[in-house]
Amino acid sequence: MLGGASFASLYDGRVTFQYREANTGKTRYRTLKGADFLWRVLQDVLPKGFRRVRDYGILHGNAKQRLTLVQLVLRIVIESAAPRPRPAFKCPACRSPMRIVGFLRPAWLSG
Repeated sequence: MLGGASFASLYDGRVTFQYREANTGKTRYRTLKGADFLWRVLQDVLPKGFRRVRDYGILHGNAKQRLTLVQLVLRIVIESAAPRPRPAFKCPACRSPMRIVGFLRPAWLSG
């Protein structure tokens, strides 16, 4: 909940902070007791020596082969999503689709 929150004020043992709602994107304010505020902040802190899991193992972005192997071993078939079509390049003046006919190398790369 506190991801992206910013501190607003501290008065009489209560903390008022500003945050953005994930669903609507609206900025909100909330006031909590100091202990409750600290508890919420500490929910996002990992213990010493721990790492975020999403960057390792089969959850890593480049682990498609490893994930396929795990699916084979577990006899699980997960249908892959169809690739999204790339948006067409449009002319900034008339907004009609443009066709790429070639690329230019920057002058500093020429040799």
